[in-house]
Amino acid sequence: MKKSILYRWFGLGAVPKSVRPTLESEGIVVLDEGMSGRLVMKDVDGPAKRYRQRTERFLGSLVVTQQRILCHTFRKRQLSIAAGDERLRQLFVDLLAQNRLSLSFESGNFRQGWRGVMTFEFSTDQAPRFLDALRSAGVQQGTA
Repeated sequence: MKKSILYRWFGLGAVPKSVRPTLESEGIVVLDEGMSGRLVMKDVDGPAKRYRQRTERFLGSLVVTQQRILCHTFRKRQLSIAAGDERLRQLFVDLLAQNRLSLSFESGNFRQGWRGVMTFEFSTDQAPRFLDALRSAGVQQGTA
């Protein structure tokens, strides 16, 4: 897919340069960066936050290595889960279209003091590869 001008000019949505050597040493299975997407929050309550239905657009990256799953949006780490972590079974992945990937979870499982469903939807040509890699890592197929 064509990358955003913000990614091409400013690197928004890229994997942070400080993290890339670590990811390469872990053995990258699938990586895509500069992906457009949206974060959908349904009935999410957190510290000083309350969203009944909220959607935010983002530029981000998703990486699956042999040792972890890493997601960044606008240079902010959203998820970093080790391969042996039991929380992998609490993540859900789904293919919305040939080039749309959905990664959803109950926010309380990953962020202390939060509750509600958060869904990251990524636009990427590598969506089927991500689905296969995430399922083989232990992520459930479906939606939270």
